[in-house]
This record gives sequence, structure tokens and C-alpha cells, in this order.
Amino acid sequence: MSILFGICQAEDHIVVDRQLVDLAKPTNRYAPDGTFVHAGGRLGMGFQPYYTHRRSKLESQPVVDARGNMLTLDGRIDNYEELCAVLDIRDGQIADSRIVLAAFEHWGEGCFSRLVGDWALALWSQTDRSLYLARDHAGVRTLYFEVTGERILWSTHIETFFADKNACGFDEEFAACYLACRPIRDLTPHRGIRAVTPAHYIVFHEGRIAPRPHWQWMVKDKVCYRTDAEYEEHFLSLFRQSVERRTGPGAPILAQLSGGMDSTSIVCMSDCIRSGDAGTSTELLDTVSFFDDTEPNWNEFPYFSLVEARRGKSGFHLQTSFLRYNFEVPDPQCGVYLQPGADSASADQEEEFEEIIGARGYRSILSGIGGDEVLGGLPNALPELADLLISGQLINLARQIAKWCLEDRTPVFHRLFATAGFAYSMYGKTLQGSKHLPEWISLRLRHLCIERERQDLVGHGHWGFFPGAVHNGLTWWTLIETMPHLTPGLLVRREYRYPYLDRDLVDFLFRVPREQLVRPGRRRSLMRRALRGIVPNEVLERRRKGYLVRGPSAAIDAASEKIEMLLDHSLLAQYGFVDADRLRSGMNLIRVGKSPDGSLALFRALAFELWLRHAAGLGDSRLVATHAQHILFPTGELTSSTQAG
Repeated sequence: MSILFGICQAEDHIVVDRQLVDLAKPTNRYAPDGTFVHAGGRLGMGFQPYYTHRRSKLESQPVVDARGNMLTLDGRIDNYEELCAVLDIRDGQIADSRIVLAAFEHWGEGCFSRLVGDWALALWSQTDRSLYLARDHAGVRTLYFEVTGERILWSTHIETFFADKNACGFDEEFAACYLACRPIRDLTPHRGIRAVTPAHYIVFHEGRIAPRPHWQWMVKDKVCYRTDAEYEEHFLSLFRQSVERRTGPGAPILAQLSGGMDSTSIVCMSDCIRSGDAGTSTELLDTVSFFDDTEPNWNEFPYFSLVEARRGKSGFHLQTSFLRYNFEVPDPQCGVYLQPGADSASADQEEEFEEIIGARGYRSILSGIGGDEVLGGLPNALPELADLLISGQLINLARQIAKWCLEDRTPVFHRLFATAGFAYSMYGKTLQGSKHLPEWISLRLRHLCIERERQDLVGHGHWGFFPGAVHNGLTWWTLIETMPHLTPGLLVRREYRYPYLDRDLVDFLFRVPREQLVRPGRRRSLMRRALRGIVPNEVLERRRKGYLVRGPSAAIDAASEKIEMLLDHSLLAQYGFVDADRLRSGMNLIRVGKSPDGSLALFRALAFELWLRHAAGLGDSRLVATHAQHILFPTGELTSSTQAG
């Protein structure tokens, strides 16, 4: 993805090109297509393009219009033809950034809700002296900002904020949410640096900061057709459109092919598009498949091999395993990880991946993430039943409960009781509080989690929506925190594309009756019906992919001695984030398989520990000494144990 960055200062300050060039230095390694800057008065913007699709080469940014509005745009506007028709733009070769400026001139800040695609932008409005930072509905492009006094700094990558070597300290709220496996939302590990929330734009005007949504993740209206065939036809049309938008002409694309229904459907649909209705053939996408033959529930080799045989093209095969995670501090010589999650093997795995595919020039990766969540991967009847209950459709409710009870042999009373409980849980400020928090989390971080949950606007305000719509919205926000582009590597940062997160497709799937997506004994009902004949039947009809049950506990068991050493001198414990004894007890339970649900929280605690040590190994006062002095030791005095850590 292209890189945006910029500065907006007080009225009496001037931004010069040199400042912007210096800001570009930390991200030059990810910018093979150059660096371009523009400064004017108190404002300056920079753009490091990463050409991935045909229309991206039309761009010349930063762009300034006749009114003095300035814009940088990263991404792809898929409905550009529709926007051009409404705005009476007749230039067929106009860049997307110019279209966005024209849209802003026509609709003001209302234009953001009209942009369909994968995008992030920074826009300066000269007329009202306001700065806008915005991300698309799914946050497919990253965008961060920091407000220091009267200066606003923003960038696609966090590295930019360390260009001047200033310390920013550590964010305890992030630590609390990360270690507790609670939503991160707009937090970053660095105090004062925030992410623009997906589906929102932020207005900076005269010292005020106003975040506003431009896309609604909960819907009230429904798509109602008379027959299953109409739903199938509409879904197939939108899915084809979504894949076509993300596989058009441009730089080479590498598609992930896991052997599951989601990635296989994308690859097979792309093959259909490229083969063409008239029989004219275009080269098929290259694929990469990861497999682990040591994990009985996750060996995908037979399934992606079947797909490769059918399409007549083999892909790259990379063996992976949780056992490769070695729980050792990353080597600072390989680079600085600005977010937790890596160990010393991470850079090696990146290098291995680049050795295999790097020379082929892939700039985009096609991912199947999101299919499970938006297409009914989990056979959960409760959203549908709760909608029938709340809407008073008691006869239909009785019929559907009977069908589901016959399928899984659940007593009718239990199902009805569960339906009422589910409906209740979808409304109001039903807070989790301390429930489900890892027992080793400190009291201070527990309080931070609870307070953060109370203030979370995304998770509240559900009155007026049916339970199914609320469930869709909450699932959406869980989904968009799991996307791989949010935890970038060090060597190369490719553009990720997610066909199942296409806005037009999601808008449709959130409006179809739940009964179309999931039926008793038939998860992914709509998808399976619509893609029959396109996706191999062996994949369409396979059981749901197993979770990694053995891998995490086996990795922890294999590295138990290393983990014990980490816990003996834990920075997390010294900082008061965790209780080391309870963390050790939890680890031992997970090792013997008695607490598999705690694996994620334990991995996060250990990843955080490694990250703090990684920063300390650099002698980096921005992350470790600064954290201790200004957060944990406000008097400025460090204990000897903390200094030793």
C-alpha cells in the first residue's frame, strides 16, 4: 500500500519540504516508487506511492485543487465511474484522488460515505481550515495520528512518529486490552499515537477533534426476495464483482490458498473471471499455501492440492508450525518491531518467505479472511431466532426452533431460554467487566479494561436494531482487528486485499435473512448453493476446518524452560502488569491441556514480554526506561529490579 504522512501546525508556523523529507526516511525502505512532498503554509503532506493496480499509476500526489484543498489518498476507489457520472466528470483517465477532491467539493464531508473501495486519506479543507483523516469501512488501509500541542502528525506507518527520535512513552490502556484479549480499537502501544477508527473520519478544527462514522455496521432494512435462486444470483454477482475489483490489471498478485472454503472460492472465482465467458484465457493467479502436517486438525495439504490439480497450476507450499515460535527476544540488528507479536524466529520466517516469492514482484496478497464471519461459518441459530422473538413472529419462531432442536437434539425449552438470553445480551451496556479476564492480569489493568469497555462507543447504543443486526455489528468489529496488515513485518509490506470485506458485498450479506446463510445442519447455505459448479464439491462439502488445538500447547511445552526463564525476571511482573506466579500456574495448566482456552492470552503475555525485552536490548529509552519513569514511576525513581530488567 502507498504511504501517507503529513504535518499540520499552528497558524503562525510554517512547514517546509525538508521536514517532510525527514519524515519520509523511516519508511523509504517500503517505498520503491519514490517520495513526493508538498508544503504550503502551516500544512505539509507527503506521498510514497506503491503502484499495485492500473489506475494507481494515474496518481500524482499530493494533489492540490483550485481552492487550495490538499489531499493524499492511498487505495482504490471502486465506484469511480459512478462518482464521475454524478459529478459530471468526463475525463476517463482522471485519478482517484482528483475524483475524491471533486466529491468533497460537491458533498463536503458527506463524500466519505460515498467512497466504495479500500482506501485511507488525509484531506485539508482550505475553506474551513480543517483537516480530515479517514479510513474505509473495514480499515483495510492503516492510518495513525498524534496530536502534540497544536501540531498534528499523521502517517500510514508508526515508524514515521519516531523520525525525530523523540520519546512518546508507553500506553497502559493498550497493554491492558492486549494482555486481556479485549478489543484494541484505536489504541497503539505508544502513548499519544492513535489509529483512525475504521468506518470513521476525524475532523481537526481549531483545536477540536471530532470522530464521526461514515458507514453503518448495523442495519435496519432487509433484502427480501421470493426464492432462494434470487438470493444466490445476487450473492454470486456481488462476489464476482468483489474478486474482479481486487484482481484486475496491475502488479502481480499472490493469492493465499489454504484449502478451506473461503480462499478456495476466491481463487476459483478468479479463474472463472480470467478464463472469460468467451473462452479467452488469461494467466491464472499464483497461489501460496501454508500447511502443518504435525497438527491433526490443520493439515490442509490434501485440499489445496486438489484445487491445484483442478486448475492445472501448482503454487508455493510453505510448511509452518506453532513449534517454530521459539520464545526468544528478536535480534535488534534485524530491525525494530514497534508492536508486540514477534520472536527471534519471525525475521527468519520473513526471509524464508521472501527467498521463495520475493523475486517475482508480487505487490498484493489476496486473503480469504472474513468469509466465516459474514457468510455463516458458525452454525448459530440464535441471531435468527432472536429476531423472530423480538419482532413477535411467534409462529415462525416455533417452527424454526423445532427445526433446530430436531437437528441437534436440544430440548425446546433450552433453545427458547437461550434465544431470550441472547436477545437480552445484544441490548444496552451489557459489560463483561472482569469476566473471562486472565487470572494473572493485575488489578490496575483490570480496572483499565473495565473503564475502556464502558467508554467503547462501538459496543453500545444498540436499541432500535434487531438482535441479528447487533450480532453482525459486534462480529464485524471483532473481525477487523484480526487482519494481518495490522501487524506488518520488517522486510516488505505488501498490500492485502480482502474480497469478503467488500462494502457492497457486506452490505448485502448483513441485510439478507439469516436463514439464507445458516440453516439447520447446513452452515454456509447461501455460499454453498451459489458456488456449486465453481468450487470443487470436496471443498464445499468438507467439514468446518479444525482449530489449532495441539499446536499452542505443544509449543509451550517444548519451550517450557525458556518461558520459565522469562517469568523468573519478567518485565511485565516488575511493571505490575501481571502476577508472575499466576502466569506460571496458568502456563502449566495449558501445557497439560487443562486450559486450552487460555492459550491466546498466554501467547500474548509472552509476546509482550519479548517485545519489552527487545526494546530494552536496544537501550531504547523511548520504550522501556521512559515507560517505567513516566507511567509506573511518576516520581522519576526506578527500582533496582526494574533497572536490572
